[in-house]
Amino acid sequence: MNSILKNKASVAAIFGATFLALGILSPTQAQTVSGQEPNICVFDLLGAKGPIYNLAQEYALEGRKNGYGFRPVVYTNESVAAKDFEIGACDGLVATGIRTRKYNSFTGSLDAVGGLPNYDAVLLALKSMGSPQLQSVMQQSDFEVGGVLPFGTAYVFVRDREINSLAKAAGKRVAALSHDESQRKLIEQVGAQPIAADVSNYGSMFNNGAVDIIVAPSIAYSPLELYKGIGKKGGIIQLPVAMVTYQIILRKSKFQPGSGQKLRAYVAQEMPKALEAVKKIDRQIPDKAWMKMSDADKVEYTTMMREARISLSNDGVYNGCALRLLKKVRCSVNGAASECSLPEGYKVANSCPIQPM
Repeated sequence: MNSILKNKASVAAIFGATFLALGILSPTQAQTVSGQEPNICVFDLLGAKGPIYNLAQEYALEGRKNGYGFRPVVYTNESVAAKDFEIGACDGLVATGIRTRKYNSFTGSLDAVGGLPNYDAVLLALKSMGSPQLQSVMQQSDFEVGGVLPFGTAYVFVRDREINSLAKAAGKRVAALSHDESQRKLIEQVGAQPIAADVSNYGSMFNNGAVDIIVAPSIAYSPLELYKGIGKKGGIIQLPVAMVTYQIILRKSKFQPGSGQKLRAYVAQEMPKALEAVKKIDRQIPDKAWMKMSDADKVEYTTMMREARISLSNDGVYNGCALRLLKKVRCSVNGAASECSLPEGYKVANSCPIQPM
């Protein structure tokens, strides 16, 4: 129990910077157009006693003392939080990037499969979110991104170490978030069977054997007790599949102009601190839980993920401009990668502020 609480505290540390960042809004900017204090839908699986919501309350109270308060509203169900935000019950939303993709396809594509293969790439990509040059892609309709934070690297968790290649995943049951079309398509692409799941139950589905495989961030290992699903036969394939992010989405019409950029800049400034907290979580996973991959398997997975990104972009799931940014980041970190000499392969709008390589 103590280890679980310790990991929850680490999660809280990551999100503390996010809600503190809301304090950069001036007294005028902290009010909606109607003059009322804006409220933020906050998804916290642990509810009112959870670290995310508690931090939101703490910083909201501090903000009120200095004239820039906001009102956090806690939700234990992410889909309900997103629905209430969509219908206007909340002026902002804090939720996973997969859930918020419908509000901004650019930042929603930062979680693209294989998009950010290591933490050096994550740091470069997420720090760039604070750049004023990206202002045009941070706004879609009446929604504006207020910041993007790393929540952890997603890995493949298996209940049986015999499932150590793409070929051996065929026919296996894999938990797929029902609101993420990309997961279902990827699972079907390798011949596996997608089983509908949600953030609130996919951990238990893995632990009780309802599915053979899940893709989850390392930060979920202890709080969701995924070691129970791994048992003595399973493991975690040591190849990053994606970077899971938490994103702040603001209803632009409820905030004064410039609020989103100021918030994004602050979150980006705090990125190294947030990333260190995530890395610390990775290091707490026992060595025996990890499964090494052969170089040949790594090449196969990397190729499959590149093809999947292109296919999903052409299907309208991923934003081509965001994929361009991710490729430039990957090639900046590893210029010798084979993809750096290959064409993009996906459509990028002429309005994209990122120039091709």
